[in-house]
Amino acid sequence: MLNSVQKVDVKDDGAAVQDAADGADLVAIERRKIIEATLASIRPNLQRDKGDCELIDVQGDKVFVRMTGACVGCQLSSMTLNGVQAKLVEATGRMIRVIPVGGNLPHL
Repeated sequence: MLNSVQKVDVKDDGAAVQDAADGADLVAIERRKIIEATLASIRPNLQRDKGDCELIDVQGDKVFVRMTGACVGCQLSSMTLNGVQAKLVEATGRMIRVIPVGGNLPHL
């Protein structure tokens, strides 16, 4: 009888862990949506100057972007990335690290 109770407890613990994982996934999905929307609001300013910023991946608090067009090789691209990071921090309420990836690097 004790063994069956232990099995139920393990199953219940597993369900709780799964619920927590599902909740974490929802948070990650919501954060990604906020990041995508924030980048979409910034992109017209970059495109006006013949540049652009493409979201490549989000891994926790790391946001991987690819700078394209006139942003590639621009001396002010680091300032642009700092501005993008500031907007993402403001939008998400979390410390976000924006990491540029090169144009020829494969998708992460």
